[in-house]
Amino acid sequence: MNRTIAWLVLVAVVAFACQKKEEPAPAAAHPSTAPSVATTATTATTTTATATTGTFSDVKLEGAPVPVSGLQLWLRGDYGVTATEGKVTSWAVEGSSLKAEAKDPAEQPLIVANAINGKPALRFDGDHNMLEAPMSIEAESTPELTVISVWSSATADKNPLRKLYGADDGGYDRAAGIDDRASDGSNYTVFAGSGGVVGIFTFAANTTNLTIENYANKKLNTWVNGAAAKSNIAAEYDHMLNHLYIGGTGHTYTESWKGDLAELLIYKRTLTDDERKKVEDYLGAKYGVKLTRP
Repeated sequence: MNRTIAWLVLVAVVAFACQKKEEPAPAAAHPSTAPSVATTATTATTTTATATTGTFSDVKLEGAPVPVSGLQLWLRGDYGVTATEGKVTSWAVEGSSLKAEAKDPAEQPLIVANAINGKPALRFDGDHNMLEAPMSIEAESTPELTVISVWSSATADKNPLRKLYGADDGGYDRAAGIDDRASDGSNYTVFAGSGGVVGIFTFAANTTNLTIENYANKKLNTWVNGAAAKSNIAAEYDHMLNHLYIGGTGHTYTESWKGDLAELLIYKRTLTDDERKKVEDYLGAKYGVKLTRP
């Protein structure tokens, strides 16, 4: 009997030792080849976003050049950037309780002066850089969502896949950026859930673009540089990641952006045509984007 007990104890000890794994070493920061940068603010401390998501109050800025009702996140390269030695740790705007933050030094993009039309922008390295905001863009909690971006990409290649923003865990969840699976051959695409990968338009590398994605009523509508691009695309979404990722689509697939992002506005509603045009006029004039309305 004692011999049997001793044998069982020995087996248990061996099994436990086999299950124990060594923790991986933290990833090293990717060396940057970006040009000289300007830091709009400096700090020695990186703040951390809360782990929870929820309903946040609208941005309220008197005299704002854009509608503020329903504006949940407004990120501008020329304001609200917190950085150390040119590397961005957090990004926010006055009046917002939300911040987009880098979770570790390797994920910090650069703040670059004179990046787009003489204005600063965040530069993502296409490898490690990505910011995260504790904001859900899931269809169940946010049935209406409008995302407006001013960006340029250092590459027009459709592979590797790269996303400007997203919250994808594998179901073609809300995300936009470069993909090689659009049936029309476009390199800028939007994930449409049940609709798969939707091609929006084809852009050239190192050109500035103003894109708008509206997700509402299980439909996707998009505009590029003031003109309607794709309309009433069926887009029914299932569960997705509960945080918003900028310069990628989360840690499930990553798909890191390689290029600049100058401004990002996210509304938890659908804008009227007049409101949308007001935002386009503001961004077009600021970043030198020629609008091509009919």
